Formats: sequence, structure tokens, C-alpha cells
Amino acid sequence: MNALHVRHLHHRFGLQEVLHDVGFDLFAGQSLALVGPSGCGKSTLLQAVAGLLEPSRMVMQNDFRGLGYMFQQPNLMPWLTARDNLALGLKALGVPKPARQRQADSLGQRLGLALDDLDKYPHQLSGGMQSRISLGRALAVSPDLLLLDEPFSALDVGLKLELYALLREQIAQRGCAVLLITHDLMEAVRLADRILLMAPEPGRVVREFELTLPQAERSEAWIHQTTGQLMENTEVRIAFGLQAGTLAIAESHDHGATHTGCKV
Repeated sequence: MNALHVRHLHHRFGLQEVLHDVGFDLFAGQSLALVGPSGCGKSTLLQAVAGLLEPSRMVMQNDFRGLGYMFQQPNLMPWLTARDNLALGLKALGVPKPARQRQADSLGQRLGLALDDLDKYPHQLSGGMQSRISLGRALAVSPDLLLLDEPFSALDVGLKLELYALLREQIAQRGCAVLLITHDLMEAVRLADRILLMAPEPGRVVREFELTLPQAERSEAWIHQTTGQLMENTEVRIAFGLQAGTLAIAESHDHGATHTGCKV
């Protein structure tokens, strides 16, 4: 089975240690969310996994063949149409123009975009449409591993729910693994099979939670109830600054941190 294994991930910006001995595993078909407050190194971690940043130290084995990345902001190329933005990764792979435009049209329509929208430039699109294009661009290359860096944080609740559904549908069809970075615990409960809780100063993993109910069976009531249960956890409350206390850095071992699985 294809997998991503990360061990002993450390990183410093100058004298500041932003990641301390982070480790985790992600297997094909799984969704893993890394959750924690701003400043705990989540985005830095994702950039290291993607090869966009060289960490101070990391041991990584990545068996996945293709990688898709969705950023916090859509980051669309302003001089390209929505269609060409969707097909950007396909162009990099050498797919001929007629074929990549057909694929972009098909994917765009599955993401709820009209063909007329695909002829527009980013400044002519709403924020929601730009987010759809950004998601589609990451999916267009049929990645085995999809990296999501808080891509829904700036969207309103209705649009978030719509894009969550589109994302789950695409993941189910493609069977790819997902590594999601978020500070929104409820978002993690919606989209992840496992949640790793990170704490800041320096950023490290302090707890693992396993969500045993399949995503397709999670009702709104279950999502809210489960999020509430997690918010009552002392480590979660301390990590998010909701309760006084300190979280000791976990002792290193095979995972780079001691995880206590908590099934909910």
C-alpha cells in the first residue's frame, strides 16, 4: 500500500524553532488532518512535505506518485482564463492543448462551473468560483496525494459546505490520500479519518484522535456532537489557548511523538 512516512521533522527560522520532532504516517485512501492554533507550524510542515521548503531536518518516505496542492489563497494566474488555470498542471505534464482543455471543461462542470465561467479571467470570478478553480487545478493531475493548506478558511459557511461535498465526492471517486491543514476542528471532523493535534512554541504533535464513523455516514448532528466532545478534551483546550496549562513535548519514538489514539 502506498504511504507517506514522516519522521523527525524539525525546522527553524533563524533562532526560532517552529517545528520540533514531528512524525506521522498517511496511507492510501486515508484523510489526515493536522489541527492546531495559528503559529504552530502547520503550513511550514505542509510546505516541507511538498518540497517547497527544505526543513532543518526530516526523514521522509513518500510512495505516492502524484501530488496536488491547494493553497490558503486560490493563487490563480491572473493572465490565464479559468480554463487555462484549471489545466495548468496538465500543461506541465505535457498533455496536448485540445485534450487538456476538454479535461478542464469536464472537471469545471463537475465543480459547478458553467462553460462561460471558464472563459473568464480570475478578476472576473467570485471568490467561491476562484476556490473551485483552485480545487480543480489540484485535482486535475489525478494526484495520489492531495495537500490542502486551510483552503476554505476565508469562505462563508454555505460555500464551505458546498466545497466540502465536492471534495469528498472527488476523493471518493479517485481514492487519493489527503493531508489537510486546518485550525478549524469542525472542518477536521467533517473531512478526516484521523486528526493530529498540534501545539505551538515549538510546533509539535501532542495527540492523535481516530474518527471511526465513515465520512459518508456523518450527519450534521454527529459532526457537531463530536466536535463538542473534542473541545472538552484538556489537551485540545490548552493547545487552542482555551484553558491555562502547558503541554509537554512528547518523547520521541517511532512516530516522532507519542500518540494516544482516541476513538470517537
